Amino acid sequence: MEQAQPESRDFRELFKNGGRDELNLAEFPITLLSDRVPDGCKTLVFEDKVFDQQTGKMVSRKLTVTGSDAYGLPTAVDDEVLVALLQLTKLDGFRDPKVQFSRYEVLQILGWKDVGKNYQRVEEALNRWMGVTLYYEKAWWDKEAKAWIDAKFHILDNVTIIGQDERKAMKRRNQLGLFSSWFKWNEVVFKSFQADNLKRLDLDTYFSLKSSVAKRVFRFLDKRFYHRRRWEFDLEEFAFEHVGLSRSYDSGQIKAKLQPGLEELESHGYLEPLGREERYSKVRRGHWRIILIQAKPKLEASLPPTPSDLVELEKELHARGVTPSTAVELVKGYPAERIRLKLEVFDWLLSNKDKRVTKSPSGYLVTSIRNDYTEPKGFESKEEKAKRLKAEVEKRKLAEEAKRAAEAEASAREEADKRRIEAHWNGLSPAEQEELWKEALAKAPSFLVGQYRRNEKTNPKQAEFYWQIILESYLSDRLNSDSSKTGR
Repeated sequence: MEQAQPESRDFRELFKNGGRDELNLAEFPITLLSDRVPDGCKTLVFEDKVFDQQTGKMVSRKLTVTGSDAYGLPTAVDDEVLVALLQLTKLDGFRDPKVQFSRYEVLQILGWKDVGKNYQRVEEALNRWMGVTLYYEKAWWDKEAKAWIDAKFHILDNVTIIGQDERKAMKRRNQLGLFSSWFKWNEVVFKSFQADNLKRLDLDTYFSLKSSVAKRVFRFLDKRFYHRRRWEFDLEEFAFEHVGLSRSYDSGQIKAKLQPGLEELESHGYLEPLGREERYSKVRRGHWRIILIQAKPKLEASLPPTPSDLVELEKELHARGVTPSTAVELVKGYPAERIRLKLEVFDWLLSNKDKRVTKSPSGYLVTSIRNDYTEPKGFESKEEKAKRLKAEVEKRKLAEEAKRAAEAEASAREEADKRRIEAHWNGLSPAEQEELWKEALAKAPSFLVGQYRRNEKTNPKQAEFYWQIILESYLSDRLNSDSSKTGR
């Protein structure tokens, strides 16, 4: 059995400060949901369509996963091992695709027992990942290119394991510190790491989940919830393409397979609990949509509202039709932040003439506070709006700065090019200048030559303008060509 190496790291800080997940690997499943590969299953295919904000068009994305004949497709457990390898790379600062590690460290992150069969299970996972090939068709997000690209690669390029017998032999030769186990990420994956195409991953929550469905949903939604708390998906697309359920399931079976995982995420306080009628909405016969809402974070301890704050809330409720006695009861019985938020929602619904508030406005408001209704689709609180506007201002500011920097860089290049052309021209003898000018005229577009000839005698100033354009264009191309040939 592999023993903990002297330099093994303390993973408490990793769990305390949060791990990392690569955004592409969280978007589509790359493993089976089970721990066993069904007979005859050698390939996984996932595909969907998304709106690309960069192009303003819908993009069809497809991922194909294949396994080796010897080790097959990766399983749910292999996915957890891969997450552990990602955390080891985070601890290494994403400095190098080659990461030293021990299987003991992987067990520590996974929370598995330090027993021989688990060491073997980790090695089996590494063997599978070495044989897995991913084929992304307009489905791998390249952060630098800001585009969905095609990419075909293995997750891991190399793995070297130093086992118990080898370690004993090295120890006898006093060479134990010279060698270690290591793995190496594929270049495409590591490039995405270094481009910071990563998100924070709550490792405590992830590794405490029992269901592979819950783990898969958690990683996918954790990426989406960064943008907003409420998401609605086509049920089959969500289940088949992003969770990885069998395509043979009908709508009823899909809901049954998802339910334990969703309930587990609700019990962890990650998803808002929803009844079956709220969770699923029927579009037409055989077609459903699923609604998933991130649970609100527990309110941090804050200063209690002052008496004047409570009086103000009572006034706000009374102004919207709530009786004075009910307003007092609500203010005393429920958090001030909840009441303020429900007031915002209520005003928004009224302004949109929503049917939910037209029949009994004050009754809806009171019930929404007591039952803590989820915010409706399309609603944006003042706090969220302020954050969005701030982000938009910052985005515009960065874009303007980037534009100014690009313009300054282009201007500097243009000025440097001009100085280089002048220096070259001034370094020529009159005869060489005349010869070069003839070459420039011969290569110049006919329109420019015609303009130069037309003004040569009647308008010398205009002729000089075209002379300079022709000469600078020719010299720039010539000097750049000479530089590329010499490698400068």
